[in-house]
Amino acid sequence: MFNAIQHYRLVQRNRNRAGLGSWHFEWIYKFFLHTGTSRRKYLVEVRQYDEHLYTVDFYAKVHNVNRYRLRTHQHAAGKLGATVLAIIARTIQQDPQACFGFIAAAMLTETTDENTRRFQLYTRMLELKINPARYKVEAFAENSTIFVLPHGLVSQPDALQNTITRYDQIFREVF
Repeated sequence: MFNAIQHYRLVQRNRNRAGLGSWHFEWIYKFFLHTGTSRRKYLVEVRQYDEHLYTVDFYAKVHNVNRYRLRTHQHAAGKLGATVLAIIARTIQQDPQACFGFIAAAMLTETTDENTRRFQLYTRMLELKINPARYKVEAFAENSTIFVLPHGLVSQPDALQNTITRYDQIFREVF
């Protein structure tokens, strides 16, 4: 599972000239998932912040305010996950010290943001596919946040706590 990488491409790279938020650069990728009856476009947004911090947001391109919470019913979590992981790997190649932060959005049927089904799936996917010799996956079920951190950072408790605090600020900016 999580091995069927879909063809993706970089659509655009943005610089935060307006100063909206604390990110510096944003890369937007697109790819398509096909099923027997549908073809759906997905977008992946990778944002770079100070100190090698990145966020990765991905969603089906739909005109809906709940785009992160919707289910597409394509039953293609493996293909979606593999493609997002390939984009993360590309970012790591460009910045070997990269740290990643995710919020696993609750589905529309879930009443709380704690330990969501997506959180459980994303945590498992990252633990299976991220190189444990170089990175550690830190997951916090109480708010469904997941961090992929280099071992050099994990071994320094003060730096680790500062990184998680910084991600809390970043997530408050966005959500």
